[in-house]
Amino acid sequence: MFIQLFHTCSSFQELKSVGLDLSHDAADLAGVGRTGTFIALDRLMQHIREHEFADILGMVSEMRSHRLSMVQTEEQYVFIHQCVLLMWQKKKQQSITSDVIYENASKT
Repeated sequence: MFIQLFHTCSSFQELKSVGLDLSHDAADLAGVGRTGTFIALDRLMQHIREHEFADILGMVSEMRSHRLSMVQTEEQYVFIHQCVLLMWQKKKQQSITSDVIYENASKT
């Protein structure tokens, strides 16, 4: 699942620029911050597969009802929104491709 997330994002450098590198600090060991960002993205990917809407703030708020400080910085919220936009674009593109019933291969 996370490998797909990395393919969705443009580069590991982009992840690192918003504080999502693979190193761990005390907040990550507690399961918040960057870890919360990955959890939110995983849940949103699953949600987007089955629904035509996404409530990012609502999902993060619900996560925070179980564990405080999930997704801590503005940059992490921006990153989530950028990834969700890419997920919607990919879903829309796949939908358009699957809507093609036939193709006129040759004119005679």
